Amino acid sequence: MYPTAQNTAPLDGLLVVSLEQAVAAPYCSRLFCEAGARVIKLERPEGDFARAYDTVINGDSGYFVWLNSGKESVAIDLSKDDDKALLTRLLKQADVFIQNLKPGSIDRLGFGYDDVRALNPELIMCSISGYGLRGEYAKMKAYDALIQAETGLCSVTGEPGQPAKVGASIVDISSGLTAHGEILKALIARGAGKGGSHVEVSMFGVLAEWLAVPLAYYEFGNKLLTGTGMDHAQIAPYGAFETADGKLFLVVQNQREWRQLCAAGLGREELADDPRYVANVDRVENREALKADIESILQQNSRAFWAERLFEAGIACGSINDISDLAVHPALERKRVVGSAGPVELIARIGDYSDQAAVPAFDQHGEKVRREFST
Repeated sequence: MYPTAQNTAPLDGLLVVSLEQAVAAPYCSRLFCEAGARVIKLERPEGDFARAYDTVINGDSGYFVWLNSGKESVAIDLSKDDDKALLTRLLKQADVFIQNLKPGSIDRLGFGYDDVRALNPELIMCSISGYGLRGEYAKMKAYDALIQAETGLCSVTGEPGQPAKVGASIVDISSGLTAHGEILKALIARGAGKGGSHVEVSMFGVLAEWLAVPLAYYEFGNKLLTGTGMDHAQIAPYGAFETADGKLFLVVQNQREWRQLCAAGLGREELADDPRYVANVDRVENREALKADIESILQQNSRAFWAERLFEAGIACGSINDISDLAVHPALERKRVVGSAGPVELIARIGDYSDQAAVPAFDQHGEKVRREFST
């Protein structure tokens, strides 16, 4: 359920200072902002480089608008003593400090965890990095697609034998979500009297853990999974099937649904007891034959006919949409964001209290914040 205007934002009163750029850290701080926290976004003198990714939203960057509405922008140059002093004053009052500088950089600047803990023992600091803060990979640069490739995600995505990256910033988003959850846990612990703490989030570590099942197939089953296109590597039937006039995406998750599909959905109850298809492991082993048998039935009628029939049979199915279909999908919830050229409609997220939040111009709040935190 989405919040209403009468709801009180749960993180109202929380101060988050985020020394951030690109996607992962801004996604994390965005979640705090949408829940009512005050987020002061600290940008390097040339600005967050995501501002210049594109001009797709009426002259603004699509990434920047998506990630930064509702925040306060302050330009800061930590090579200057005055700006170091400003960050010191901010951190003395902050609840959360998020940063995604290259590992080691924040320590050299004098704001490593030991330093900030001395300033504010109750502060929750979160460091988001590519490969963690220690070890031989710690100094390596890391970006979304690179981590997708390094973790093996690309090898299990796409058509068989044709590795592909995921078409959304899945590494950055998952890392931002993980950081957000870990910071919330740290805040709860602080509320229980345990003081501040340092949350460390590795983009590689987050994505590698998401690949636990493919890794288990390799290490325990001696099977190296590859991409399966629209099919599921471990479950069948699960994927795209041809009807008389187009593809239908069909999902069967368990034995009960398999029998429902055969009897009530396809009208072929005997198919459920075919020795090749009795259990899921059998259906996966005989995936091509299973697909041919199912499509021989589906191709006797239209996609609309089967969608309605399978829905009535309690079987999950749907369309294989592109982004233009998403734009008009009846389940899509919208929110209004105010960009530099006026209001635009973006996608709303569950738990988002930030309707009509403005996208900050570079250093828009610098003077105000400097005055407020002058002492």
